[in-house]
Amino acid sequence: LRKIGIRASLKDPQTSEQDDTDNDDYTRRPQNAPRAVSEPSNALLDKLAEPTSHGNHQRKTSNAGSSYPGEEATDLSIVNTHDARISDQLGLHLVHHIQDAVCDIILVHGLGGSAMKTWSWKRDTAQFWPAWLSDDEQLYKMRVFTFGYNSNFRGSATNLNITDFAKDLLFHLLTFSQGDSKPIGARPIVFVAHSMGGLVVKRAYIVGKHDPEFSAIMAQVYGILFLATPHRGSQYAKVLNNILSTAPTGAPPKAYVASLDAQSEALQDINEQFRKICQDLVLVSFWETTKVSFGLTKAHIVEKESATLGYPQETSSGLNADHHTICKFQHREDHNYIIVRNTLRLWVARLKPGDETARHLTLPSTSVDNDTSVTQITAILGVRDAADDELNVYRSRISEGTCQWILRRRDLQAWLEGLSNPQASNIFWLFGLPATGKTVLSSVVIDQLQFLGKSCQYHFFSSGHQSKRTAAYCLRSIAHQLASTDQNFRSRLLALHEETGITFSTQSQAFKVVWEKIFEGIIFKMRFQQPLYWIIDAVDEADQYPLLVSHLTKMQPISPIGIFFASRPVKIPPMAHRESPPRTLFLAENDTYDDIHAYVRSSVASVLPDNKEIQIDVTRQILEKASGSFLWVRLALETLEHNWHTEEDIRRALTELPSGMENLYSRMLAKVQSHSPRLRAMAERILTWVACAWRPLGISELAVALQPDFTGFIRLEETVVDICGHFVSVHNSHVSIIHMTARDFLLKKSGENSPFINSREAHTHIAETCLRHLSSDEWRRVFKQFQHPVEVSGNEKKQNRLLLVEKSHPFLGYATCYWAFHLSKAQLGSQSLGDALHEFLNGYCLSWIEAIALSQNLRYLTRSAQYLEAYVKRMSRAKGPGPFDSPVSLTFFPEQLLWVIKSWANDFVRVVGKFGSNLLQSPSSIHTLVPPFCPRESMIGETFVTNRERALAVSGLPSGGWNDCLASLSVGDDFTASKVLAADRYFLVLVGSEGSVFVWYADTCETARVIQHQEYINHMALDDSQSLVATAGTRTFRVWDLSTGDEIHRIQRNGQALTTAIAFSTKGSEFLICRDDCSITTYDLSTSTPISTFQPRNPPSLVQSCPKMIVLSPDRSKVAMAWRGKPPLVWNLTASAAQQPQRVRTGNHTDALCNPETLQWLPDGDSLLVLCQNTLLVEWSLYDEDQIEYNHIQPREMAVSQDGNFLLTSDHAGTMSVWLFPRLNLVYRLVNENEYIRSLTFSPDGQRFYDIRGSTCNVWEPDALIRADEESLEDQSSVGDVSLATEPVIRSDESSQCQVTALSSDSEDRYFCVGRDNGTVIIQEALDGKRIRKVYGHSSTSAVINLLWSVSGRFIVSGDDSGRIIAKRLDVKSEGKWAVYAVFDVRISESVQQFLFSQDEKLLLISTTTADYIWSTKTKEQICCRRWGSRQSRRWISHPLKPSLLIWIDPKEVHTYTWNSLEHSDPPQPTPDGPQMSTPDHPSTNKIVQWIALTENKQTIVFETLPSTGHTSTRSSSGVHIELLSTYDLRRQHPHALSSDCMADLAGRVKRLIGTYKDTIVFLDYDYWICTWRIELAILDVKRHFFLPRDWLNSGTLQMATLNRQGTFLCPKYGDVAIVRRGLRL
Repeated sequence: LRKIGIRASLKDPQTSEQDDTDNDDYTRRPQNAPRAVSEPSNALLDKLAEPTSHGNHQRKTSNAGSSYPGEEATDLSIVNTHDARISDQLGLHLVHHIQDAVCDIILVHGLGGSAMKTWSWKRDTAQFWPAWLSDDEQLYKMRVFTFGYNSNFRGSATNLNITDFAKDLLFHLLTFSQGDSKPIGARPIVFVAHSMGGLVVKRAYIVGKHDPEFSAIMAQVYGILFLATPHRGSQYAKVLNNILSTAPTGAPPKAYVASLDAQSEALQDINEQFRKICQDLVLVSFWETTKVSFGLTKAHIVEKESATLGYPQETSSGLNADHHTICKFQHREDHNYIIVRNTLRLWVARLKPGDETARHLTLPSTSVDNDTSVTQITAILGVRDAADDELNVYRSRISEGTCQWILRRRDLQAWLEGLSNPQASNIFWLFGLPATGKTVLSSVVIDQLQFLGKSCQYHFFSSGHQSKRTAAYCLRSIAHQLASTDQNFRSRLLALHEETGITFSTQSQAFKVVWEKIFEGIIFKMRFQQPLYWIIDAVDEADQYPLLVSHLTKMQPISPIGIFFASRPVKIPPMAHRESPPRTLFLAENDTYDDIHAYVRSSVASVLPDNKEIQIDVTRQILEKASGSFLWVRLALETLEHNWHTEEDIRRALTELPSGMENLYSRMLAKVQSHSPRLRAMAERILTWVACAWRPLGISELAVALQPDFTGFIRLEETVVDICGHFVSVHNSHVSIIHMTARDFLLKKSGENSPFINSREAHTHIAETCLRHLSSDEWRRVFKQFQHPVEVSGNEKKQNRLLLVEKSHPFLGYATCYWAFHLSKAQLGSQSLGDALHEFLNGYCLSWIEAIALSQNLRYLTRSAQYLEAYVKRMSRAKGPGPFDSPVSLTFFPEQLLWVIKSWANDFVRVVGKFGSNLLQSPSSIHTLVPPFCPRESMIGETFVTNRERALAVSGLPSGGWNDCLASLSVGDDFTASKVLAADRYFLVLVGSEGSVFVWYADTCETARVIQHQEYINHMALDDSQSLVATAGTRTFRVWDLSTGDEIHRIQRNGQALTTAIAFSTKGSEFLICRDDCSITTYDLSTSTPISTFQPRNPPSLVQSCPKMIVLSPDRSKVAMAWRGKPPLVWNLTASAAQQPQRVRTGNHTDALCNPETLQWLPDGDSLLVLCQNTLLVEWSLYDEDQIEYNHIQPREMAVSQDGNFLLTSDHAGTMSVWLFPRLNLVYRLVNENEYIRSLTFSPDGQRFYDIRGSTCNVWEPDALIRADEESLEDQSSVGDVSLATEPVIRSDESSQCQVTALSSDSEDRYFCVGRDNGTVIIQEALDGKRIRKVYGHSSTSAVINLLWSVSGRFIVSGDDSGRIIAKRLDVKSEGKWAVYAVFDVRISESVQQFLFSQDEKLLLISTTTADYIWSTKTKEQICCRRWGSRQSRRWISHPLKPSLLIWIDPKEVHTYTWNSLEHSDPPQPTPDGPQMSTPDHPSTNKIVQWIALTENKQTIVFETLPSTGHTSTRSSSGVHIELLSTYDLRRQHPHALSSDCMADLAGRVKRLIGTYKDTIVFLDYDYWICTWRIELAILDVKRHFFLPRDWLNSGTLQMATLNRQGTFLCPKYGDVAIVRRGLRL
């Protein structure tokens, strides 16, 4: 107790005659002022409990509810709140009475509290706030009660417990009677409970629900409002009882105090029972955010974790108050009172007669909203930490009455009031030296804005939290706060997510994306009800400080937004467009002198209350050395804490107190170093974690991190504070550095002295600790408890299950997310770290990936790969033998070690790209399903692929590394695509000749829709929000909603001028059309009318002719034009049309720049890329007229990423290259030959690109793009040689090889045959895909589109897209030797739809859409032909019971035909009046039977129907129906009368039917899992087996995927066939 400044009183409080207020020391000193150690009162008692007021009124009760001797009024009377003599009696008091009340509100006080004073400011019943409710126009309809019980811990009264108090409350509720008032329970009840009172109410609810006598009353309880209730106990309860038991007066420990202990079984019992019966209650919990002072130590009596229940229906929030004042309000404008009052208002509104009682609550607090949409916003923005948590930390540092001077500054008041004046500056900048209180002043401004009811958002940059240091996080946090309070903005943000699918989770989106999508795209276009105020503290600590400030000072919102910056003295960026400079305030010593003086004087006076002379002297000396630094003063007072004994001690301590932060830090460090060796080592280890961790660690995390060297802590939080010399602070159970200057002091070298903490060694230790923690077999067993069934839909919102694991394993989350960060900064060549890394990568990295998948944020995986790359780069730059003289961990030479780590990094990136969505659905699949699909030469493939008999096995694909192509998608063989664009959620391909825009989903590469303009389309363009697409036709311009495909605007084309370019304005409400008469016309989309036209006048010789091209800048402020034989010109669209344009420098008319082929703006709009006719590329900077020539690029087509980092080019041979700005170093190259690439584009995040070749759109995702930002992850010291470029990645384009276009398997799982787009038919081994031989070939210009291998293996028949059909007979002469004999080679007028052999294989059916042919394989002649006269939608199958018959199945009819003549074999109808058999000579429906099969047991025919697309080769999953036809019915009914069972429920899960296996249907579901359904089982009994990687998801190849009779899955992939064995056994 002495260590935390507490001294127990030895005076018997029961015998004291002191006034009630004497017990409440809080009321006699500033809120946060420390208490003197020698003060003769029990500090802990006062702080833990509400100071007692029962005093002399306390009586022993003979029975519940009876009157007490000597009392003039009963406990059921209406109380006069100004009568102090009767105000705090025990029992139930009616405070406000009204007839026809809507509900009853009952207030229950806490430990040591009382019925009236608990709810009165400074315990003055004149400030009894429940009385204010009677004056509230929305709350006066409530009856208000207050309940008092004997919770006084002083004295030796009857030792009651919480259950006793609860029963007392229930009895008073039951026996209440007051004149004509209705009994309690006749109307809804609301409880408001403080501290222990909340436990009393919970216990009363539990007892009452189960007791018939009280159950009717409890059924009326609507909600409970908890104020700092210790649901999980308080750490100080045990201390309080210890003090009571050791007091000389013999005061016994109290049972109800013991119940408040954090380990109390009584509490656990209450919580467990309450949780089971409270589902119908509205629950609101408020926690305290201000700490209570114990001497110079401060603490929360009830921590946030204990003050909240964590139930689904609970709403929780912090109030700016300590444990005592959370239930007292100073006045009616008190912000805390407003929140509590508004909560009660909301409840009363919902309890009014006729209203349905919705048990849901939304509070007026930026940190609280249980609405589902706010939860979605949190997930979309990736902001997990509540902003007010950090604000409350700074609030707690404010002494009463200080820091208010800034609010009186005229310049600040002018800023607050001047936002309505467009001429006034909206920027206020507070400058100050380090540690002078800028952050606290910022929090004061925030509090003032919130008090005034302003819309205020804020962010505190922190050097100790790497995520919160980023400018992007600052923007996301501001957006999150705004969305939590503004419904309109929240709706628009949710709409953006729904339309585009974009999320802004942690580190997954760059600053530019957040700024453009959220701020420019939404916030700046909205009209808010009031101005917005953004407070940004320590802005100079931001990772992109100039970028953030530049954007915020240049913003042009519709609604006024005020910006308050606080920083060290820095140069203000130029704000040329602003008419008035920002308002500034430079903190001087005299600004904060009064605050520091008041703080010091209050602190010293509380410690030395009786010696005014020493108070003055100590205050003077501290102020003389403070130099305006609040931090110095606070630390100085803390270092003097143990020297307040004698005057000599005080004077000596003051003399030794150094001036300046550096000297003070040195003294603090000397204290740390003076500890015993073990304590010093412990302190150094703690400071290592605090100074170098990615983010502040929680106490429970730190306890694990310190193991195994330091264990068995009694109270680690106190140990940390005690041994670390005031370098750390603990807030909300998290340990952080006291100030960024302290971190710098510990990590940086001072003069000749080495730093106390070596940064490299620190990160080495942390990285090794994390890796050792992750390298355990335990995790896989632990994670099994948190797995969801793999059947969960991929579209379902997932819970971060890693957080659930962290409750019992607190350090797991930190180790999982940040080990690679520490590795990137660790020492090179550390043997122990290398060993830990080796053990982790080769044994436990899959469990680590599973943990990341449980977190639902795979960005941690790619980010870790980036850190590994940064570590490799540091190693590669190491000069000389250095740390590699000895073997390093993996016993490789350095070059091998670099390759190994880099390969692992590549694998981690690829796992996300190929299996990301599957891992999020099924994290455990990383162990069994992912490794087999990884390339054999990958690190995962080499390390974790097993040859166990029952394990999944994948073969058939070429050996080697990962393939970069995700998909190749066709718009139709007869069409030519002309342009590709990419949005966040979609990518679009233009087929201008057909007037169509094909839209695909970016995540699955599946068709979303096709937009039909119904005119020839020349151009298309996306708006900045990427939710709209515009198309330019020959007669109209149209704007479409991408998410629905609906047309929303149309503009008629006027005049004869041709359209050369189109674009949306940056605001999105206008549309720009560029024409070849050099005009740029702006249209208002809402009216489709022109607003303005810009047509340059100079130079006349050019502008009067047609330009070759017109290109608008990204911000639509400039336009570039080029003519044949002339250099390009640039005009400013905001200037006069008579302006002289900017002209690129040229030598003469033969200069390459006089023949521009392509113009491409860079994203900043300040530079233009000019591609010349001779493939010279020139970067033209408009501002400095600089021109840089690049001769090594030689592009034909090009595109620039949205962030301006990459240039994508294709050359004349079709080779694509990615170049890195600013020097255009080669990063990636995809070698191709003789394929013309028509269009290129990057995805918005720059990590994927698309190309157009003929009718195909290819999707590429090279890992080189994902890793290319690694420079930003390195230490600045390691980036010295910027000319060092990453070695480029060179790959070959596999998509250019001959493609598999048809596939058929044998019946014994030994071979399969494939047809290719070059006309060849090849037999391959089913074991590994090895090619056996080419059987034969069609024309090299034709593609084989249909192929069938007979069951016996003796015949192969194939058809190509020209109508040619070839049949061959095979004979195996010896192993691997095949003889091939011709059967027939014919050509028909249309392509084949289906081949079918008879059971004896003597006959072959050849079916097209309009005709059927029967051929004899024996005579090699056509036997018969049946032409139907129109397109048919049927499929054929051999009759399972009668080999001589065929069954015709279409979506409506079933018929039987003879094999040898195609004649009807259906028997006549049983009655002449029955339905006539229809002859299938016309289409029976607009659907087609696409696929048909017979189960192995021959009991069921399974077929699939789809809507007809008109293309026989197109198989869409839209509108799929699965139908079952029992073969048993074929024996007893006429075939045409049979009805099939449509499996509608199953069809809703089917993406593609694959086949049948034994008695199951095998299909691909919408999450791309291979699934089976046993026909006789319920629809829900679908079993998932394995998933397909994303790069297999090609609609053209998936429709050829098949399953042979042994259950082996075959799927074409480019020119190969992937073979998956044993998959259906999983």
